[in-house]
Amino acid sequence: MGKDQTSKFTSFPVETAFLLEGLKKGDELAFASLYDRYANLLLSYGIGLGFGREDIKDAIQEIFCNLYLHHLQVGEIRNLKFYLLRALKNKLLNIYRVTMDTYPVEVEEMGFQTEVDILDGLIDEEERELLKQKIKSYLNTLTSRQREAIYLRYMEELGYEEIASLMGMTVPSVRNLVFRAVKQLRDSHLSSFMAFVMLSIIK
Repeated sequence: MGKDQTSKFTSFPVETAFLLEGLKKGDELAFASLYDRYANLLLSYGIGLGFGREDIKDAIQEIFCNLYLHHLQVGEIRNLKFYLLRALKNKLLNIYRVTMDTYPVEVEEMGFQTEVDILDGLIDEEERELLKQKIKSYLNTLTSRQREAIYLRYMEELGYEEIASLMGMTVPSVRNLVFRAVKQLRDSHLSSFMAFVMLSIIK
């Protein structure tokens, strides 16, 4: 019986599979560990979508509460990161729809922003802040949809099918969106160091 249960999580990294198995059994420590592992990731994505920290934190807590209350169904989850990102985005958009008169909501209208943290620890603070601003300016030349696609593909390492589902697009459209965004960044007039940093961000 134990073998059958663990087989449900064979597609996950070993530690994640172990925690999910614990969560399925109602283990509160496993639940707390999963929360600690993914809370900051979800917070960053919510901020990127343009929502306030308190709304994001409330949404994250509600998502994890639901996850715990329905822990017997966690075996149906195929990609935990994608599952949590999609749940957060849907919940935040529901909050937005309740508070705004316009409907439906287009994420592109809200804008998507990414934070540049790759420079931390590489150079001194003053130079780091200057380069962060320059990199941010290059990322801001992309459309909101391009920034979100780049974030999900290269920073969160989601597959094209998952990104397409999350962004409400077709897989070919997402591939084209990412290709054009990467090409646009690579075609920019960057210094050698800036090019290294940008290519590190977008692989």
